[in-house]
Amino acid sequence: MIGVGAMGEPMAANLLKKGFAVTVMKSRRPGVADRLQALGATIAPTPAETAAGCDVVILILPTSREVESVLFGSGGVAGKAAPGMLVVDCTTGNPPDTESICARLRQKKIGFVAAGMTRGVAGAKQGKLAFFIGGDAADVEKAKTVLQAMGDTFIQFGSAAQAHTAKVISNVLSYATVALVNDALMLGAKGGLDLKTLYQALMEGAPSKALEAFGSRIVAGEYEPPRVTVDHACDDLVLSQGLAAGAVAPVFMLGTAQELYRLASAGGHGGRDISMISAFWRTGGKA
Repeated sequence: MIGVGAMGEPMAANLLKKGFAVTVMKSRRPGVADRLQALGATIAPTPAETAAGCDVVILILPTSREVESVLFGSGGVAGKAAPGMLVVDCTTGNPPDTESICARLRQKKIGFVAAGMTRGVAGAKQGKLAFFIGGDAADVEKAKTVLQAMGDTFIQFGSAAQAHTAKVISNVLSYATVALVNDALMLGAKGGLDLKTLYQALMEGAPSKALEAFGSRIVAGEYEPPRVTVDHACDDLVLSQGLAAGAVAPVFMLGTAQELYRLASAGGHGGRDISMISAFWRTGGKA
């Protein structure tokens, strides 16, 4: 496993608990290597050494840029990978890049499955992630034997690029809904409503995952620690705009949400939780 961050660490822990032999690439996050090593993981310093001798390599990285670097860069996985190895990419990848990566790995007889995931850190810890999965049928079945140790729901698409497309759409739908939740709560605040009472009413009358997960943060004005950062939302919304441009599809609401998060990022809030957009109306337009 390469990418043992907030999601990757509990995923690796679940693999180890289910009896898999796991090698992880050393993380920059303090304490991660020690904790996983205590559970039985082997720690390796480079992508190639992490993947050496492994049947399946799981990637959980920020963007497709890091995926390409880890696979094809100096000391990358593909340089010394044996034919028949399978790469399972849990990154929210850019679909056109995913197609290119698949083609390059296929030339080396390395399989590739996209497996974008949802349900967040809580789902990762509980081993109940949902995966948007796509790739060649045999590769998908092989990937499931591993992913079932970390999740319980598999929604299958026809190709890896399609699976990553679905994941991008899922992400940006959530971010745009958070922006709408923010608008709704702002209206309530400006109308003199008690926000806690309004939140309870909305959870009964117009419930959503975004309202549940981020609405309470907006109500409280407490945004830390971040669940999803503003910059992460910006990156995924850029991907969605690329998909829209390629399909000549108008995406009015996503474009508006993108500008809101861009404004927050430009104000120096890129590393904060997306719920902090409520600071714009709390402070008269100054985040």
